[in-house]
Amino acid sequence: MKLSWTLLSTLTFSLLSAAQAHSAVVAVMPVRGVNLTEGQCDAIGVLFANAFARDSQVAVASPLETKPALAQGRTSLAVAARFGVAEYVELTAIQVGKRVTLAGIISGKDGKELFRAETAAPSLDDMELAAARLARALILREPIPRMPLVQAAGEPLQVASFPAGGVAGAAEPGVKPRALGMKTAFIFPLASGRSFFPVLSLQFDGRLGTRNYFLEFGAGVAVPTDSQSSSNTIGLFALFGEIGGSLYLSDGSIAPYIGAGISPGYWVYDRMASSNGNPLRCAIYGQAGITFTRDSPTKIYAEVRVSQHIVGFVDEGTDYSTDGTTASSSYYPTLLALQFGLGW
Repeated sequence: MKLSWTLLSTLTFSLLSAAQAHSAVVAVMPVRGVNLTEGQCDAIGVLFANAFARDSQVAVASPLETKPALAQGRTSLAVAARFGVAEYVELTAIQVGKRVTLAGIISGKDGKELFRAETAAPSLDDMELAAARLARALILREPIPRMPLVQAAGEPLQVASFPAGGVAGAAEPGVKPRALGMKTAFIFPLASGRSFFPVLSLQFDGRLGTRNYFLEFGAGVAVPTDSQSSSNTIGLFALFGEIGGSLYLSDGSIAPYIGAGISPGYWVYDRMASSNGNPLRCAIYGQAGITFTRDSPTKIYAEVRVSQHIVGFVDEGTDYSTDGTTASSSYYPTLLALQFGLGW
């Protein structure tokens, strides 16, 4: 994301939330910049403040709100006292070539330093991720994990390490709020020699975890898009549950993930004879998806899932293949699904 677009969106967000400044728990002071313009410093400060508020879940006074008070000659401590916050953050950004080093110090309302950390971005266009890393480090009072980045000097990030603690009023370190909601899917069953109607499903979906992974559980119903007794196409019906887990593959608010799990259920098909055995079945699945709003209270996500039944369906009598032959056989459907979810 280009810094100009980021500046526009974050400034708009900050102006809309300015009315909440009276309830702020943390105040972010304007960025002190070296080799940076005032507008670039403002953009970096707002990116940091938004990331801090998002991850700590406390009200934050942005640099756009604290800047006028500092311009009157007040100290950071005096500004923090004026806003009535429990803690305040001072930021410094230094640009050398394209590389920008961002450092932050969080202090208590008495002015005592609580924690400091430092990170860097290869360029201003990468500042959103760097600001998010620094914000989490100051929230959790934990050093930023060392991670290699492509930088002008070709060196890994150098970060400070300080004692652990936590932001007053912030969420428990490493734990994200639960997301409970609904998920719908369009499913395409596949099995050799058989044709199926597509299946639609609707389910409750719950996700619990941290910023790096989540555990998922749910239960729902699936019905075919059509079911005709005169057709050789099979319609599948199901009541099912699922439990699994996924790992995020990136650090941003929009983040891809991969995962796997198991889905037991009660699966039948529209012409299933009473002699076809127990309808209790089980499938294992793998999935790849993307969360569009990982750092928002409202989670929106989409995924592709492949499920494989490990308990077979048994046909006794007509084999519903294209040639109309009769036989007793079993098959293990593979389910390809496009899934969309929304949680809070």
